Amino acid sequence: FLGTIKDMVDDADQKTGQRGSVGIGLPGFVDNRGCAVVANIACINGKLLAEDVAQQLTRPVSFANDAKAFVLSEANGGAADGAKHALGVVLGTGVAGGLCIDGELYQGKQNIAGEFGHIPLSVTLQRRYNLPMRQCGCGEHGCMEQYLAGPGLLWMVSHFGGDYASVPGLMQGVRAKEAKAVEIFSAYIDCLGSFIARLTLVFDPDVIVLGGGLSNISELYQHFPEAISNYLFAGVTAPPVVAPKFGDSSGVRGAALLGRQAMNAAENKHD
Repeated sequence: FLGTIKDMVDDADQKTGQRGSVGIGLPGFVDNRGCAVVANIACINGKLLAEDVAQQLTRPVSFANDAKAFVLSEANGGAADGAKHALGVVLGTGVAGGLCIDGELYQGKQNIAGEFGHIPLSVTLQRRYNLPMRQCGCGEHGCMEQYLAGPGLLWMVSHFGGDYASVPGLMQGVRAKEAKAVEIFSAYIDCLGSFIARLTLVFDPDVIVLGGGLSNISELYQHFPEAISNYLFAGVTAPPVVAPKFGDSSGVRGAALLGRQAMNAAENKHD
């Protein structure tokens, strides 16, 4: 793993003719000890990743959860540029995100802020759609990402008796006004609206930027105002929910921004 990163950075240095800054986005996080907490990259989990990579590359290196890197990007020159409180919600293989305040990431004590995909399913939704408490990779049951992430949406297709093999296939059915597709997507929008409303009550953001593969579904944005408002207190307004400016490249861009910040901080300290 370390050798692969070194080869990639050496190649980039050679192509650009300079020692570049390095930021890395991970589907997990690096804790306060510098150890990786990443369930799906076994070789680095629990290792002193920050220290080892910095030594390998002989330069400062920044690490961030990939979903947090995404919202940092969108809060700096992206769809949430200029917002005091920008919340990013990534709907991909999982559900996670982060909060930027005045363009800077809110990290929290243990670097775990933004793992809100593990908010539990509400009893209201469970009963309305007869949803089982699905087991999550975190060990709990009924986490919202089990229903709202990309694999969760495909699971809902099966749960409602649909035969769509992919999300694009489902959306083709929605656009063709096929009854089963509309039924499934309407339930998904309802669940997602409830989830966004809960995040609104917790964070009260100026804007929410969606990321991940499901953020490319244009129909989501058409239904959001009503779907969110259904679950808010009277007098509370749903924040605008917008598509990312930098699309699938936004997380990489955010990691690069963090790397540049780390390099600048090291240079200023040295000066």
